[in-house]
Amino acid sequence: GWCGVSCHNEEELFQAEQLNVDFAVLGPVLPTLSHPNALTLGWKKFSAFCHQSAIPIYALGGMLYDDLDTAQEMGAQGIAMMRGIAQ
Repeated sequence: GWCGVSCHNEEELFQAEQLNVDFAVLGPVLPTLSHPNALTLGWKKFSAFCHQSAIPIYALGGMLYDDLDTAQEMGAQGIAMMRGIAQ
């Protein structure tokens, strides 16, 4: 089986690498309905974290299916979403 973790910053990504997980979801990249007051990473910071990481990263937070191409251009393996299709 696969083991993934949820990360929100560079330190958590580093810890995920040390735990030898298979992948991480990183966010929130954009504002979300479920966490309206959360600080977001934005695409620039998200991209920097992706390019520094040794594990595959999926973009999380405010994602829509239309964000898939952007996420992959920024270095993501893909996107993770809860409401993306319904919005």
